[in-house]
Amino acid sequence: MPDKSSVFTTFDLDEEECMRNMCLLSLISLAGEHEEIPYTAIASTLEIKEDQVEKWVILGVSSGLMEAKMDQLRKVVLVQRCAVRKFGPNEWAALKIRLDKWKSNVRGVLDALKNSGDSAAMDGQ
Repeated sequence: MPDKSSVFTTFDLDEEECMRNMCLLSLISLAGEHEEIPYTAIASTLEIKEDQVEKWVILGVSSGLMEAKMDQLRKVVLVQRCAVRKFGPNEWAALKIRLDKWKSNVRGVLDALKNSGDSAAMDGQ
């Protein structure tokens, strides 16, 4: 098996950039599985020191791959949204649930608007 440096050379890859991308993908995978992630879990997954976690979360957010907030006092990352690396049956089911909620919310807003429009028309008579 060739050593890793020859693989990077053979395919004209930047090893540092590849490692950066792998860390980002690992962070996004972790964020896709949890809504709240302790700094220690991120540090362990990315094989970094805990004081580097915030840098990686900021990189993930600024790259558009995730939306998250950091609770520095509790040392946790609160995931709001992240890119999905795979889209299988579980992801379709979760999407259906979210779309059904959205549809219900929109229907409620439309009904409220209709009712307020009907009452405004009645007041105008």
